[in-house]
Amino acid sequence: MEIRSRAGCLVSLLLALACSSLPAAEAASAASAGKEEPVSETAQEQQTAGRGRIVVDIQGVEGELLQNIRAYLKIFRKRDDPAVNDLWIRHLHEKAPEEIRKALQPFGYYNPVIEARLEQQEDGSWKAIYRIDPGPETRIAHLDLKWLGEGAGEAALQVALDDFPLKQGDVLDHQAYEKGKTALMELADSLGYPDVEARVARVTVDPEHNRASITLHLDTGKKYYIGDIRLHQDVLDEDFVWRYLVDVKSGDVYSQDNLQGLQRELIETGYFSLVEILPRFKEAREQKVPVDVKLEPAKRQRWSFGIGYDTDILFNLSTRWTHRRLNRRGHKADALLKLSQKEARLRGTYWIPVKDPRTTKLGFTAELSSDYGYDDDRVTLDLEAGYYFLWEKWISELFVQYKYEQFTSGAGDFITSNLLSIGGRAERSNFASGVYPRSGWYLWGDLRGSPGLVSSTDYLRAHLKTRLFFPLAENGRINLRAEAGSAAVGDFDKYPNSLRFFAGGDSSVRGWDWKDIGPEDVNGLVIGGRHVLTGTLEYDHRVAEQWVAAAFVDAGNAFNDWPDKFYYGAGAGVRWLSPVGSVRVDLAWPFNKDNDEDTRLSDIHVHFGIEVNL
Repeated sequence: MEIRSRAGCLVSLLLALACSSLPAAEAASAASAGKEEPVSETAQEQQTAGRGRIVVDIQGVEGELLQNIRAYLKIFRKRDDPAVNDLWIRHLHEKAPEEIRKALQPFGYYNPVIEARLEQQEDGSWKAIYRIDPGPETRIAHLDLKWLGEGAGEAALQVALDDFPLKQGDVLDHQAYEKGKTALMELADSLGYPDVEARVARVTVDPEHNRASITLHLDTGKKYYIGDIRLHQDVLDEDFVWRYLVDVKSGDVYSQDNLQGLQRELIETGYFSLVEILPRFKEAREQKVPVDVKLEPAKRQRWSFGIGYDTDILFNLSTRWTHRRLNRRGHKADALLKLSQKEARLRGTYWIPVKDPRTTKLGFTAELSSDYGYDDDRVTLDLEAGYYFLWEKWISELFVQYKYEQFTSGAGDFITSNLLSIGGRAERSNFASGVYPRSGWYLWGDLRGSPGLVSSTDYLRAHLKTRLFFPLAENGRINLRAEAGSAAVGDFDKYPNSLRFFAGGDSSVRGWDWKDIGPEDVNGLVIGGRHVLTGTLEYDHRVAEQWVAAAFVDAGNAFNDWPDKFYYGAGAGVRWLSPVGSVRVDLAWPFNKDNDEDTRLSDIHVHFGIEVNL
């Protein structure tokens, strides 16, 4: 049975309205504004047969045209609705040609040829067929773009006008026109013209001759500047708050970008929970707009708690305390308590912002830590004063540290060591965005030493860690990791365990336990060494949106003299790409063990951890 689109639309509508199973009216599609339903790219949609179901076959178009037609066509959107009856299907089919015409117009097609056919199948289902010839393209015959007002002579505005996405002779594209108009107005606003408006914004189409005319006259209005910035708060010294306002200040051009920058700078201080920016145009003088900034203080104290598992330290509990504002000068403090089956740590730091408080501060830290359950038990007290700063995008610190440590070396008795050291640290990262970056790098370094005058031994120690990502194929990446460390020590017996080098574990040589590789005493217990060198070659392949498969080989050793061999571990694993980082599970086997035994299946080590790309 075939019903052609010449059937009376009004009759069909009246019959459909009389039917009790009439579905609820839908909201009109906003496809021309960029909204569309997630539909298949195939031209023909096959649906399960059954009464009230529709197969919609759209022919002659593809890509954006096809997507927009699908978004406009109600019969396509209703194709799976069991409530749609036969009379309503006929009505939707009658409306389809006009909907197709409207869907094509944003792309410059005003004279399409549409052949519409509706067929009822033997099983009672329907098939709607639309053969479409978009017709000739409508081209721009006349283009009149002009700036008016005080900013008409701004060089940046004229350049943007010359770069308008549509030119005379181009195919008319309504979306490109709207995007171009919006971009021009946003640029004017960013240059200090908040009153910019379109005096004339007209697109005229002559469908008979497939020609269009565009007239766009934009009036910038007056140019404004940021006047006095008035802070409204009573929790911090005003001079201290002003030290955060470096990038935006009085006299800068008035723009939404600058106002948002002002707001962002104050939010990022961490002192305020709400930053409200209030321009006062009625108080403007000489085109300078005063800006009131209302600041609501954040809660002074914050507690957080955590529970986790790591194959190096096993189950662990942690709690963190932060005091955001100790006084009106913006001093802060934080503390961390972490307990696990193999280590304990209590650390507290007092922070004093200096110079540019966004990037520079003093930190005074006391940390009490303990490792147990290894060949090298220890209890350590570290007292450190550090100057933290940003240098050429490197997060840097210069510090003085006093270390008091009681430790065992293998099967020996506890040894007490005191070190007064000076040193520096720096780190920098540059990863692609996203939870699965396929390119980027990270580098961390620590250099410290003591002349031994007031220390148990003199030493000089350097430690480096790096990571590199390289993309491979469509979903893969090469993941390289390396660690290198070396220390020159006067009396190694007095050199603390916390500064010695070990290898093995999740972030070193997998297939081996944490601190399982290194120089040994006469009883075969690992006591750590002066040097370390490890490396990783890993291939990661994204197999699903949030899942990655990995295969890897690790190698390394900790030693005093250049070793006879390096230890190897290899295996495979999976990564779950969570919002906070990569949750990693690896299965690894150790190779070339000291006793030259063959690697057995039972030698497997399971490594679990979370990686966050900084």
